Amino acid sequence: MPKLPAPIFTVPVDQSLEGLAPRFRARVEMLVAAVPDAMIYETLRSDARQQYLYGFGRQWDDGRGIVTNSETNIDTWHGYGLAVDIIHKAKGWDAPADWWDRLGAEAIIRGLTWGGKWTFKDLPHVQWGPPMRRSPSPSASLLKAKGGNEAVWKVVEAL
Repeated sequence: MPKLPAPIFTVPVDQSLEGLAPRFRARVEMLVAAVPDAMIYETLRSDARQQYLYGFGRQWDDGRGIVTNSETNIDTWHGYGLAVDIIHKAKGWDAPADWWDRLGAEAIIRGLTWGGKWTFKDLPHVQWGPPMRRSPSPSASLLKAKGGNEAVWKVVEAL
């Protein structure tokens, strides 16, 4: 099936820190303060937003290709308040390599996981650190269904 042009609609981006796990939020705030020109682009992600992003490179194409492998927000830590995307204030996703390296190094110093170290590189992505899996497990989604994000935060010690 041929891909359609990029959709004319968008799904809003949440940039608020309010939906993040408290310990994660504190580390993200320190990270942004430590990296010159860093800006939080996206935090907690709705299921509608995740499905919209999943469509890029699959249902429609604007030249970026595939931007995520997670079809729903329970498949990404963004849906749990345990991941953020951070970009350069002026250059956005086009920041130089040394800026991304600084972001990643500063994230790791703060005990966070940086998507720039993954095989499918996700330079803006920062999530709550080890020992978490790269993506949520089925048990995390069950825990969320029973007790909300706070139940997951407690288990991963981000509360």
